[in-house]
Amino acid sequence: MTGQNTPPSRRTAIIATVVVVLLIAGVLLVRLSRDTAPVNDRSATSSGAEAPRPTVAAGAAGPAGNSARVPVGFSADEPGAVAAATAYATASQRWLYFTDEEIEAAIAEIATPVAAPRLTADVVADVAMAREQLAQSSGRIWWLVRPLASRIDDSRDTEARVSVWTVTILSAASVAAPQSEFLTVTLDLSWVDGDWRVDGVRDTPGPTPITGPQDQPWDAEPFDRALDGFIRMDGEPVS
Repeated sequence: MTGQNTPPSRRTAIIATVVVVLLIAGVLLVRLSRDTAPVNDRSATSSGAEAPRPTVAAGAAGPAGNSARVPVGFSADEPGAVAAATAYATASQRWLYFTDEEIEAAIAEIATPVAAPRLTADVVADVAMAREQLAQSSGRIWWLVRPLASRIDDSRDTEARVSVWTVTILSAASVAAPQSEFLTVTLDLSWVDGDWRVDGVRDTPGPTPITGPQDQPWDAEPFDRALDGFIRMDGEPVS
């Protein structure tokens, strides 16, 4: 085995903490608070101007397609709510590679009309800071957000609450030592305009497993070299 695991420098670890605050603390979604009114009536908050959502096939949960480069079109039942929550809880995977205008369009597709303006403002601000930090990296940036498990906490005709256990991996040479963050992201969903939409998001740390007995800390450069030739499972390029 030739992997060169070397402990990250103190400076790298300190910088990594800054980036984690910007990127991982809430996976760029959970700043949305519940002080906005929840959506209880789909007709009262329907935008009325959107094209019809793609229709999910019978017996499928979705997504049925993409709009503004995010998954949309989920079934109006618990499996559909879980599928939507899973997609939305890991949406921050995409934000880093979007322009501000693309973020605004994407959030308009997945959030309720009440929640979208504040969510957009917070995500755009966070991504701008993250881009500035990560632009200083001298190598490739590994930024992965993945779902691990889900749970339905509450489900009604037009509302659902789903928790998704996620892991985020970040590594950027000269900016962030390789690190992972486990979060449980809880999403309040409302059925609006023929689809499940985010009405509120919050997160709690963990549960977090310890590393394996043979694992050692890696610095960003050998971490990246060890992944040379690997392609992300979603097909997105490593920046």
